Amino acid sequence: MRTAGVAPAAFMQQERLPAPGGRWVNSAETQAGYRAAMIAGQRIAVEDPRDPDVRGLLERHLAFALAQTPPEHSFALDVDGLLDPAITLFSLRQHGRLLGIGAIKRLSPRHAEIKSMHTAEAARGRGIGRAMLTHLLEVARAHGFRTVSLETGTTAAFAPARALYHSAGFLSSDPFGGYQATKDNLFMTIELDPAQAATCDRHPGDRPQHNRHHGCSTT
Repeated sequence: MRTAGVAPAAFMQQERLPAPGGRWVNSAETQAGYRAAMIAGQRIAVEDPRDPDVRGLLERHLAFALAQTPPEHSFALDVDGLLDPAITLFSLRQHGRLLGIGAIKRLSPRHAEIKSMHTAEAARGRGIGRAMLTHLLEVARAHGFRTVSLETGTTAAFAPARALYHSAGFLSSDPFGGYQATKDNLFMTIELDPAQAATCDRHPGDRPQHNRHHGCSTT
């Protein structure tokens, strides 16, 4: 899937703490919006793209994208691209083993983009991509985004990704965020329900900017 983080600093302006690997993680986000989600023994958490196993999976992700799409129309991000302050990368691990990655990028206060969705080959068919996509959409809701878009490929190899996005409610859309329409790129968008965000992401006593997403199902 060619669609890998939103940087914590992009969402909230509060006290920040240095995270492992040098990335900045907001203390409130660590406690709430970016709290790790537990899924049947699996763990989704903010990840540093420079970690060796993550870097390796990203290299395989890039190789796949470039094998399917001409370089001028391939927008998969490398490690440096994922260090953009507007992007936060998440990993899904089981007992420490990296099974998948996914990222979210802040385009505007109400619009986010899914990036760098990729599942390790040995873990495919186990719902890893769906769990990651659900998590990313919950993060988007928690931070007030109302529109989430993505770009993916048009070849047969991207069919599983397209099916996943359609099943989650994404619809084909016009290009966004500076992309241009080509035969190699498909653009998709979903409009998030604010009422669902309030139900999923806010617990009694939470202030609006401290909404939590970890109480919602991610299966």
